[in-house]
Amino acid sequence: MAEIKSAVQLAMEKTKGLRLSDEEKEKLKEEEFRSKAQGLVNRFLEVDFHLKEVEKELSRYHPDQRKQLKIFMLHYLSESIQLDRDNDLSFQGIEAFHEKSQRTIGKIRELIEGYRKRKEKETQKTEKDRLAELERLGISGSAVQPKVEGSQEWEEALAKLKPSFEDQLRVLKEELRK
Repeated sequence: MAEIKSAVQLAMEKTKGLRLSDEEKEKLKEEEFRSKAQGLVNRFLEVDFHLKEVEKELSRYHPDQRKQLKIFMLHYLSESIQLDRDNDLSFQGIEAFHEKSQRTIGKIRELIEGYRKRKEKETQKTEKDRLAELERLGISGSAVQPKVEGSQEWEEALAKLKPSFEDQLRVLKEELRK
């Protein structure tokens, strides 16, 4: 009677003599480091890991490997910066792994503050416009509070406002990675 082999057994037999090239080994190692760095950054940003724990984890690696991990972590931390969220943990992590980042982080903070102020102005303008529209329809009074966010006017205003700030932020993120 013939022996039935699993797919894994067949695959193992077929690949028995195959070896990875040095280039393939390097790619696998880099992917492993990218994955490890992404995991550390995620845990740090989700406040599962404090900076000291991240540094303790990094200390387990050879200095060359640690340097590569820090480069990947810096990349992921800079990518996590967004205009519409609190970025303090991202900034804290970047400053810990990139000593000369304070100037660029200051520029990013100014950019985000400028964005928030412009966004607030657009919110007020849109609210004023919506109130005027409701008043034309005969709806008025102190209890009338138009819903600004989600309105077509607000979405259009945001679509005009956000891209230029995102472009500036992208340039500053690149500056952080250097």
